[in-house]
Amino acid sequence: MDLNSRKDHFSRAVVRAIAAAAGVGASIPELDQNSEDVHFAAPDTDTPGAKLDGQLKCSQNIDPSGDSFPYDLPVKNYDDLRWPADQLYVPRILIVVHVPEDPAEWLACDPDQIVVKRCAYWMSLAGAPETENTSTVRVNVPTEQVFDPDALLENLKPPGASL
Repeated sequence: MDLNSRKDHFSRAVVRAIAAAAGVGASIPELDQNSEDVHFAAPDTDTPGAKLDGQLKCSQNIDPSGDSFPYDLPVKNYDDLRWPADQLYVPRILIVVHVPEDPAEWLACDPDQIVVKRCAYWMSLAGAPETENTSTVRVNVPTEQVFDPDALLENLKPPGASL
């Protein structure tokens, strides 16, 4: 399997593991037509009907040492993700999974733990401005926005609701 396919599979596994830890359903659509690589759905017992879509990216070329890191997002994904939240039935976020350069270092297992290396970050581009770029748009992903179970649950909350 080529490296890009491995990164795609790995990023899907990471976000599904995060969703499982949060008690949230995560499904992978058959086709990615609207920059939606994963659909999240909160259990009806918490917030009935709460949903969130995610566009997944995976990269080893990230320096998370500052307040943010630059990520070059394809224009098609940027345009799909920048729609204002009030114009979408389901909000969308970008999720960038950071992995070590060597795939052999992505995952470590022993009888006591499974360690997934490095981290996933998220950001919303809802309401971002149009671009005249034709290939990619550089976005700055905040390093404080770690995509973990708490962040997933927070993003599933409708305004004013609590999970």
